[in-house]
Amino acid sequence: MSTEPFDVCVIGSGPAGGVLSKELAERGAKVALVEAGRMMTPEDFHFHSWPYNFPKRHKPPEAFYPPEVKSAIRYEDCDNIAVDRIRAVGGRSIHWNAACFRFAERDFRERSLEGFEEDWPISYQELAPYYSHVEKMIGVCGSRENLDILPDGEFLPPIKFRCSEEIVKRACDKMGIPMIPTRKAVLTVPYDDRPPCHYCGHCMEGCDAGAIFTVPNSMLPKAQRTGNFTLLPNRIAREILVDREGKARALSVIDTTTRREEEVRARVFAVSCATIESSPRFPAGLANSSGLVGRYLTGHITGSASGYLDELAGSKPVNNDGATDHSYIPRFNASDKKRRFAGGYQYQVQFSSFMFPHQAHLLKGFGKPFKERVRDLQPGFFMMGGFGKALARRENYVTVDPNHPDAYGIPIPVVHFRCSENDLALWRDMTEKAREILHAARVQLMTFDSGPSGFASHETGTARMGHDPRTSVLNAFNQ
Repeated sequence: MSTEPFDVCVIGSGPAGGVLSKELAERGAKVALVEAGRMMTPEDFHFHSWPYNFPKRHKPPEAFYPPEVKSAIRYEDCDNIAVDRIRAVGGRSIHWNAACFRFAERDFRERSLEGFEEDWPISYQELAPYYSHVEKMIGVCGSRENLDILPDGEFLPPIKFRCSEEIVKRACDKMGIPMIPTRKAVLTVPYDDRPPCHYCGHCMEGCDAGAIFTVPNSMLPKAQRTGNFTLLPNRIAREILVDREGKARALSVIDTTTRREEEVRARVFAVSCATIESSPRFPAGLANSSGLVGRYLTGHITGSASGYLDELAGSKPVNNDGATDHSYIPRFNASDKKRRFAGGYQYQVQFSSFMFPHQAHLLKGFGKPFKERVRDLQPGFFMMGGFGKALARRENYVTVDPNHPDAYGIPIPVVHFRCSENDLALWRDMTEKAREILHAARVQLMTFDSGPSGFASHETGTARMGHDPRTSVLNAFNQ
């Protein structure tokens, strides 16, 4: 490791940290990128394997969730949620679904428009050029729809609808609900020296083709070519160390291969290790004059709906997995004055694969007639996942337990989260509207989640930004 301090130490190699490292290195800064996990290889993934290929007919967990990390967390006084604590170079970019949707202008002004949370210290107009820059950098497919609630971006050709999505779109059209091609960092044409998607349907298990944007396949090669970039994998960030004046001087890390503590010195530190991991890296008092570090934990409240389309029952089975979801139902009721909740929701459609015959659990019978019925329904499988806004509230937070260290001596995070009455009202409306859509599309054997869950790997918060240091952790520049 360099004895001279780096210009910038970036903590966390996910989409934020990976992109930031590449951008800074290309502009001449000496950058150290610290990552708790190791570099993954194709052998670490189970791209095209079926459950029956493995013991107990179940796929083993992916290598980027080591047991000592999965067990080193506590959910205390929590509703049905889980958070993502991946350990791998590239972070969640190596197994994400690649959905890329811009916020709308109203999303930055919720206090002004709906009377909850706080308005952002930045506007959509200020952020729009950066949306465009990143979309062109990573390659996002989609279609221009001119929707106020979902601003258009810089798109590659969209992914085409499958038969099931065409059927449900007809139903949505009759209901006045938009259903559009999804917007994902998945290549539909060759781009940036990467091949297009071959529609194998295993996007969230890792993409061996390179069609999905990841930090390892897109950002790291560019950063390394600059000569200004140093990747430090297998190093868990323990704490940001400060000097006598209280300014950050170094990052204390634990090398997971040697179990030794090291220091990474830098002039600037960018904390990019996600919601749950970022706030515990601050020592008591650092950036916390407001007392809000770790507070306002939030994320998506989710609920799924599924069934089998009458129109496709009994049809010839085809390879329908595609690039997981090909279509998207954006928020459609923002102007509805009768809704009984603040915030909104949207649906991602058909992001589950066709590997498993879920209907076998729902049908009665046995023998040949039963098997034929299961087989007939399978081509009509349809599902949609609702993702709704959970209000960011002070009483939802993450802290650490100094009396319970993990395998590396670092205090484990403790998560506290309860849904508000508004969250529950939103979830009920989201579930009921999904029921109406499925009914209009003539879906049978409908099933719905019995209650809300979260966060679908979409947790946010714990270091809110704003103009007032008394009510925010960060300013408008995330400082």
